[in-house]
Amino acid sequence: MFPNVTIVQMRCFRAVAECGSFTAAATQLCMTQSAVSQAVTILERTVGTALLVRGREGTTPTATGAAALAEARLALAAVERLAAACTAPGPKLGGTLRIGVVQSAAVRLLPGWLRRLRAEHPGVRVALYEGTDPEITKWVLAGVVEVGVTSRTHADLVAQAVFEDDYVAIVPSRDALAGQGAISLRQLDGRRMLFSGGGCETLIEELLAAASSHPDVVCLVRDNSTLVSMVREGLGLTIMPELALPQDLEGLCVLQLRPRLRRTLHLLTMPMDELGPAAIAFARLVTAGLRAT
Repeated sequence: MFPNVTIVQMRCFRAVAECGSFTAAATQLCMTQSAVSQAVTILERTVGTALLVRGREGTTPTATGAAALAEARLALAAVERLAAACTAPGPKLGGTLRIGVVQSAAVRLLPGWLRRLRAEHPGVRVALYEGTDPEITKWVLAGVVEVGVTSRTHADLVAQAVFEDDYVAIVPSRDALAGQGAISLRQLDGRRMLFSGGGCETLIEELLAAASSHPDVVCLVRDNSTLVSMVREGLGLTIMPELALPQDLEGLCVLQLRPRLRRTLHLLTMPMDELGPAAIAFARLVTAGLRAT
């Protein structure tokens, strides 16, 4: 017989693995620390192996625990879809919709989409996972999220284009390039450059190499606001999508790239017959909005 693993045990295990401690997991789950610890201990005893490494610096999954965590996420996602299907018949939906999104879309696109989702389906809760383009694609494949918003696609996933913008260069307003309006990648050769860590850096590196341009990459910065602040302070220039541009451009100059470099963001999901009701409703809402515009 397969070990009798309970939903509570899986939820406790997932929370501890993601939060990094039993205390933080207990707070998240509104349970006592001892109850969380007991659930995880019984789970480890049931499956016959250690899933977590407990240490002074925090709690991390073992190699087996990392594999088990991926399966627990899938199992819990299935339970949530089952609950949504049973408790929200007809047009009224419930449950939790897990969305993975790149930083720029999280700030500029997602709020409007979620506002329409809430207006049509107020019973749907949303859990956001912010990451890089490659991370989000992997999360959709692994079932960690049901919907991804990313520029990366995959042969096993359904991709719907939802937004397009251009990559632009950002330099300090006092930079020698600031008055040119548009520049070529070749003009960046030898210049100090800061790379965004959002996942588009690989594409930019390939394009720079093709243009025989070899800037001096001094730093990889994942947070867009930090990246822009570093450019403003004269630590280097950067290239980022227009959607990621800050509203406050004081001290900065935005330059178009020649030739034009375009980015397409996609709504990424598993095939429709594998999605829960909330994910289907969200995907249809977004694509319907695109047709309306």
